[in-house]
Amino acid sequence: MTIMKTTTEQDLRYRPIYPLAEVSRYARVHPATLRMWTHNRGSGVVILATGPQVAPFSFINLIESYVLEGLRRTHRVPMQRIRKAVEWLQQKYGTAHPLAELNLETDGYDLFIRELDVPVNASRRGQGGFPEVLAQYLRRIERDKGRIPVRFYPYTYVQAPKAIVMDPAVAYGRPVVAGTRVSSQMIFDRYSGGESLRDIALDYDLDFQLIEEALRCEIDRIAA
Repeated sequence: MTIMKTTTEQDLRYRPIYPLAEVSRYARVHPATLRMWTHNRGSGVVILATGPQVAPFSFINLIESYVLEGLRRTHRVPMQRIRKAVEWLQQKYGTAHPLAELNLETDGYDLFIRELDVPVNASRRGQGGFPEVLAQYLRRIERDKGRIPVRFYPYTYVQAPKAIVMDPAVAYGRPVVAGTRVSSQMIFDRYSGGESLRDIALDYDLDFQLIEEALRCEIDRIAA
């Protein structure tokens, strides 16, 4: 399997654009957990851009955090197994971000990657195995021909439609209604200001259901 090298300085997907609070909200990861995953940067599971940054997380970091949360919360994969797999994948495939750049699978204990349709156990440094696909999580990541993520559809519940999308080339990577530049934050701010969902939907010429999905994307701030 060949991983396409990306010139990260020119690729918007690798540029730091998100503060910790936003990645925590959209990847559904507790802030304290996210800090632990990025602790010491170079040795963390999620490696951030170097140097002091107000918004140190890139779009790729967002995807890593989202996949890692799926492995931990939904599949209960032990953190020790994930760290071993990440270290091995970084060395074998020459990527600093295997959780985002590689399609991973799990059996609930180890991590796997497929080579020529054969599952290889990354947690055990290349042994064979029979994993279960992380389908629920990976379906919400859209990739380019090089298999690098280009869009992410944040979810607010298990069967959430792909109505809200995050694309680093649109609205500075913030969530927008798919196919538009109308951000979920804009809708949230108007709703918080007292406008009705129906009026907001009419103003943007959007289905009422899309406005509801945009608000769900900002649910943490609504709850607060």
